[in-house]
Amino acid sequence: MSDLTDYQISVFTGNVNGAGTDANVFLTLYGSRGSSDELQLDSEGDDFERASTSVFTYTLEDLGDLRKVRVRHDNSGARPGWFLSRILVRDMDGDREWTFPCSLWLATDEFDEQIDRTLDLA
Repeated sequence: MSDLTDYQISVFTGNVNGAGTDANVFLTLYGSRGSSDELQLDSEGDDFERASTSVFTYTLEDLGDLRKVRVRHDNSGARPGWFLSRILVRDMDGDREWTFPCSLWLATDEFDEQIDRTLDLA
């Protein structure tokens, strides 16, 4: 029998010009007990807009204490560049919380031109 946990994932888009993205965004969680499959972060609303927080909830195997996350986008859409402020993950069952700061662009035409980042725990 496996232990399932509800994870609430809050993604904070920065407040800089052009910060939002219409690209498809993906996330993988890495913990002390394993990693998740790659999750596509998508809701019925307009996600990842400038100066906004997009919230998603997934029921996953218990990953233990989270250590890092991998976040990327597929560079699709008219303006795919995205300024990611941070990601906050909450274990809704165990009342644990982890913050993964970023404050970098995920864009092929900004800074280091990366659209795939691994973020360490704050």
